[in-house]
Amino acid sequence: MSNLSDTTSHIDIRQPEFWTLQLALCPKVIQYTLFDVDEENSLIAGEVPLDLSGGSYLKAVENAIYDNPALLQDYKQVRVLIFSQHFMILPPEYSAETDAEEAFRAMYADAKGDVATCFLPRCHAHIAFEVEKGLIGFLHRTFNIPPIVHHLYPLMEHFKWQDERRTGACMHLNLRQEGIDMLIVRDKQLLMANSIACTAPDDVVYYALHAWQSFNLEATRHELFITGEKALRDAVIPTLRKYVSYVMPSIFPAAALKIGQDAVKAPFELILLALCE
Repeated sequence: MSNLSDTTSHIDIRQPEFWTLQLALCPKVIQYTLFDVDEENSLIAGEVPLDLSGGSYLKAVENAIYDNPALLQDYKQVRVLIFSQHFMILPPEYSAETDAEEAFRAMYADAKGDVATCFLPRCHAHIAFEVEKGLIGFLHRTFNIPPIVHHLYPLMEHFKWQDERRTGACMHLNLRQEGIDMLIVRDKQLLMANSIACTAPDDVVYYALHAWQSFNLEATRHELFITGEKALRDAVIPTLRKYVSYVMPSIFPAAALKIGQDAVKAPFELILLALCE
């Protein structure tokens, strides 16, 4: 696997029809992974910066993709993950996209972007979320209608599956450069999933403990697992341990190491997305 880089010039795939491309559209970069599920240690990962100087996120994404032909080969499949802070989680009854969009528009009356939806089979729920206007159309044209999911999708699906073997309750806290994601599972049921734009250690601790208390988790019985940015993890874990007895970094999924021995260095959400096949 390659180290994260801001170029795709090192990519040389002779039979792209066997490979999967995954893209994460972040606020300032496009992260990507490429792998062949039938070839161990095939993972290639990197990121391409977005030039936002023109003021248009859509145009910046278009330019970044068109300027990197390695992302435009005829791959076996393409998946796209989008980071969006405007979203809502809906029960399975909202199976029609029109129903999900109507519910989203009722909650976010001032939203000006398009609305995308994705279904989470393990969680038996939908996520409706806002994306930049015109972005869905561009992705559908460029990659032949790829599945598009919200950034909480792989976290919710992976940890819901993982917690099927756990009794009691726990919180999963994922720390990113732009914000935090929180999940709470009790007795194999997903109780809460949220994403908050905050990165200051004190704010992270506040929101985590507020959610912990709101869902009546117990300091000496239940568990808090942390993933994501190491510096932020190191900053918040000592404080969280003052209030919660069991606070630990999550164990990296062993199955991911079959894709690439250095998978731990790749974008975490894309690694989990690959495991959600």
